[in-house]
Amino acid sequence: MIALSSSSQPFVRHGSLSVERSLNRSYEAAKRYLSADAVERGLFARLEGSASRDFTLCADTRNNDRFDPNDDTIWWDPTSALRTTSGGTQSPALGLGHEIDHAVERPARELQLAARCAGRYDTAEEERVIRGSETHAARTLGEATRRNHDGTCFRVSSPTER
Repeated sequence: MIALSSSSQPFVRHGSLSVERSLNRSYEAAKRYLSADAVERGLFARLEGSASRDFTLCADTRNNDRFDPNDDTIWWDPTSALRTTSGGTQSPALGLGHEIDHAVERPARELQLAARCAGRYDTAEEERVIRGSETHAARTLGEATRRNHDGTCFRVSSPTER
């Protein structure tokens, strides 16, 4: 992490990632938690170590985690956990890991997969992430896995709570 020289700066740099200052503690807590999983550690390394792209992490407070490929911005709500359709729960941190996987995919591949329907996963890109890194991390961390792209959001007090 490289802090910008003045506390009046709105972002904190983590390599090629700029994190809104107000979100930085939550980001660091989520990163520590998710880094117990080898796949997630690799995603963070790709995100923060990109030589060709700069990413931004911004706060969302409306249960709408997402990645915007048009400007490489990840929107994340660090207090929005997910209840899966099978009744289990996932932490906001796992939601961040999910969005990071979208972000670090090659842009052309991400767009190609996002345009292809995939039934209960909505798109092939969502299926790739949910069945791949998200499921791997959920199993490592003892969180619920999903069999679709659905669920219900609920509030928690920290990014690692579920």
